[in-house]
Amino acid sequence: MGSKKGFTLVEVLIAVTIFTIIMALVLAAVVGMFNSLRKAQKIIDKEQKQRFFLSRLSKEVSSFTRIMYPAMRFKGDAAQFFFVFSREDSLVESGYVCNSAANTLEHYVQEPADYDWNTRPQKEISLNNISSCSFSYSDGENWRQTWEETRPQFPRAVKINFKFNDESNEREFIVTIPVNQ
Repeated sequence: MGSKKGFTLVEVLIAVTIFTIIMALVLAAVVGMFNSLRKAQKIIDKEQKQRFFLSRLSKEVSSFTRIMYPAMRFKGDAAQFFFVFSREDSLVESGYVCNSAANTLEHYVQEPADYDWNTRPQKEISLNNISSCSFSYSDGENWRQTWEETRPQFPRAVKINFKFNDESNEREFIVTIPVNQ
């Protein structure tokens, strides 16, 4: 009988086992890569949303308009602040609120401004998953927890301290107000 060509059952089982192990390792690597990509995308999205939110705040505050009627138009405390700024041909009331119940830092806007800080106009954007948030206001020398709208000048800067739920470090963002005092 001459030589038979082919594989024995043992050889086929060994080959299938090796192929299965290699495929399991490749699949685990691919799944790990996709999980890492998903986590990275979440971080990028959060950072991008934060940059947009803080850029918007900075743009509004730096275009801050001194409104003399009926009174100075800036008011703030540790949890919120409101002001009036100029947008194209109208005055806009804007407010930033730390909403601890919803773990958000929210932005409210009303156009045209109605000069009523107690009404909550339409919410435009917010930062989510905020575990802590506070505002303080600089008079040029000291940081204050409140700024009454009856003060004879505007704050020189607004400081926002906030922390995301999944981070250990608090972030600080300072916006200067370039208004003639």
